[in-house]
Amino acid sequence: MNKNVIKLKKLTEHWAEHNDSHRESFEKWKSIAKEEGLNKVVEYLQKAIEMIDKCSEFLRKAYEDI
Repeated sequence: MNKNVIKLKKLTEHWAEHNDSHRESFEKWKSIAKEEGLNKVVEYLQKAIEMIDKCSEFLRKAYEDI
């Protein structure tokens, strides 16, 4: 594996892990928004969670494929 491919493999893993930490924060704030009755915000945060999950899925597939 050349240097760029090795770096890309490390980056895809890092990005997926970074997304996981953001997801945890989104979940926390979604709960707070729900408690505050911010139903539209809850919906938007849920969509963001779904999208970040999908993004992480593709990053992990890329990682595995390298």
